[in-house]
Amino acid sequence: TGAAGAAGYFAWTFHEQKKEAKASESTCLITRSKLTAERGDIDKKFADCSATLAKQTSDMKSTLDTTSKSAKTLEQQNAELMKNLNASKEELDQLRTLRAEQDKRIAAIEDIQKQFAKMIDTGALKVTARRGALSLSLPAEVLFPSGVAVLSKDGEIKVLEVGLTLKRFPDRRFLVVGHSDNQALKSSVYKDNWELSTARALTVTRFLVQAGMNTKNILPAGAGEHDPLVEKASAKDLARNRRIEILLLPAINELPPLPDSITEDKDAKK
Repeated sequence: TGAAGAAGYFAWTFHEQKKEAKASESTCLITRSKLTAERGDIDKKFADCSATLAKQTSDMKSTLDTTSKSAKTLEQQNAELMKNLNASKEELDQLRTLRAEQDKRIAAIEDIQKQFAKMIDTGALKVTARRGALSLSLPAEVLFPSGVAVLSKDGEIKVLEVGLTLKRFPDRRFLVVGHSDNQALKSSVYKDNWELSTARALTVTRFLVQAGMNTKNILPAGAGEHDPLVEKASAKDLARNRRIEILLLPAINELPPLPDSITEDKDAKK
């Protein structure tokens, strides 16, 4: 009848709806499972990417640190090279200066040898370099009689001749040194060889001044027997030790620089 048919229809409809609901629920479960799996894949890929990025960042930082250290090392090496280069340039400049000064000394020796050629040829004068200074050596026998400090006539001529030449170097200073042998004096007014050599140096100095040399540029000194040319000389060599030596003193610009602790003597300018 009509009521039974309606009830059957509703029952069928409810059954179909329930069936569809289960199907939908099943579909949702499948979709959820699939999404969960996909989410897991995404999370794994994200973790992998994060790990890769972290490693790359660490590697880049390590590389940057190494590069920075290398750059610093190169900078230090470059600074050291520049320091060495500057030191080498300074040393080269010093060597050039020394060579120029040496050339001047050689030129001075050659000039003096030329000026004194006649005296050198006759043996009255010997020009040498001794202890870094130019030395003009005159045998005592040429200048003085034995045991005295008074020049012989020939000695006066020789000393005046030397003075006339040396006065051409007004910017240079000279040290006149008297030397003797080690034999004791006999019947002399002088106490010993040291005193005699000093007196002879002073005599020669006075004659050099008479020849025109500036008194400010010439200094007398006596060495006695204490600076021989020949140590433990035989009787034949004793004469070589008896001499008057005129030393060309170095100019101030030829001397090595003084330490900073040594200051200029301001009183010397007064």
